Amino acid sequence: MTANRRSRHFALPALLALGLLTGCGKTELYTGLNERDANEMLALLLRAGIATDKVAAKDGVTLSVDSARVPEAVALLTAAGLPHREFARIGDLFKREGMISSPSEERVRFIYGVSQELERTISTIDGVLNARVHIVLPGNDPTNKITKPSSAAILIRYKSDASIDALVPKIKELVVNSVEGLAYDRVSVVLVKATADELADLQTLQQRAAARYATLPPYVTYSLAGLLLASLLGNGALGWLLWQRNGRRLAPASSPT
Repeated sequence: MTANRRSRHFALPALLALGLLTGCGKTELYTGLNERDANEMLALLLRAGIATDKVAAKDGVTLSVDSARVPEAVALLTAAGLPHREFARIGDLFKREGMISSPSEERVRFIYGVSQELERTISTIDGVLNARVHIVLPGNDPTNKITKPSSAAILIRYKSDASIDALVPKIKELVVNSVEGLAYDRVSVVLVKATADELADLQTLQQRAAARYATLPPYVTYSLAGLLLASLLGNGALGWLLWQRNGRRLAPASSPT
């Protein structure tokens, strides 16, 4: 066997290992996440057996998973309602971008900001998946004796195993105390229970992911370890052969006696 054939023979395991490593590349799943959402998503993916990388930057957190598991990861996070909806902060809404703001502009931003803060607060209740708050503050004329009352409407989507009904009076009190001039009987709350199919789909996805994690990693790990070991042995043998060959070429010829 010639040296070139030997080199190709021993380099083959290295090429196989390199191909396997290349096929396991990472794909950015989400970028610009806040710390809370990133941690919840990371925990869910890890529980499902999906290896996830978390990288924090100035513009938010980035989560990356193996390219082959992107569809599975997206399905899991979507079924779980992650990442959560981003809420606008009152401080961000009231940043002055011009010299003068009109009263109507200030009013719209104020109502929207209060709604966002209430949605954020209600969404922190255990069992609540999503919350929407709509506030109506009529622009009553001070000179008019007839005034229109303020009102608020709340939509809450919650888990089927959560007891949200008992919290409705507390939620209404929360909204009443957050909006000036709002009466308790002018607040309506609509509760929507998440369907059992949604929760069953999430559980099924988690079970499938866990089963895949339990079966695939040992095979992949052992295969990769075997290829890497073969590559090291092959490269070592190749290096030894080249060293022997070069040593023979450089050896000085014996002088005649």
